[in-house]
Amino acid sequence: MKTVTIEEVLTWAFVHELPKGGGVEGLDNANSAWRMLEASSWGKITSFAKYGALIQKGTGDSNYFIEQGEPHEDAVMLGRAVARLGQCDVAIPADWHALADWPDTDGMADAAVKKAVDRYLVRTAQRRAAGIVSLVVGTAILGKQPDFGAEPSKVRMVEAGGMPAWFVMRRMSHEDGQAYEIEVNGFNGRTRRPYPGAYRKYEFSTDPTGDILGRLDYQIWVAALRRLEAEIATGLVAHRLVHSDRSMTPWLDRDLPGVAIIERPAKKTAVAC
Repeated sequence: MKTVTIEEVLTWAFVHELPKGGGVEGLDNANSAWRMLEASSWGKITSFAKYGALIQKGTGDSNYFIEQGEPHEDAVMLGRAVARLGQCDVAIPADWHALADWPDTDGMADAAVKKAVDRYLVRTAQRRAAGIVSLVVGTAILGKQPDFGAEPSKVRMVEAGGMPAWFVMRRMSHEDGQAYEIEVNGFNGRTRRPYPGAYRKYEFSTDPTGDILGRLDYQIWVAALRRLEAEIATGLVAHRLVHSDRSMTPWLDRDLPGVAIIERPAKKTAVAC
């Protein structure tokens, strides 16, 4: 048996085995082992043995013949496990501190993380699940991990017209009879002085949202690898997995818990009475 990491066996499966049946298009072809897996049309996999492994694709006057054969059973099992990630979702801890390595920003970093998480959770559950699968397959093919770099952004005062801006909260009455507080310009243009109670605000010189979502992708990827490793470790016939010690938080000096991959609740179906 060959000793491999989960990342190595994923690359082997998606680069060399699961493209089989797809001809020159490989994974992208609807007849590839992987696309059949995604469509849960596993009966077609057996057709490789029944009808032979000569895949033909014609383009104009040129024909391309590729000897492929059946995908290895370890790759098929792994492919099934990856496809099942499409029925999962991402659980993000309430106290997820993606920028814990940044200097203190008086709560600005945590606010930016919350904003980025809210942006991610706006995606449908189906899109989030498809993202999990895409991360696993994409990194396997490219042979590289998601980028988790996040250089600390400088903090600067919010400006208006090249000058530090002032803000103030005003209580406004709506036509529905409810009163609301809204933030408005806190600088009195007539007196050239800020209104009583006015305050200044600060912002990051560069928006960290992309870096935060990059770290989220990294942790989703690691959580998916751990799930796959646990699921297939005892079922492989030609490979022996070695436990991965990849950290969930490589930007810190210790490995802390992060996001988790969880089963998505099954949809309830109406029962006729």
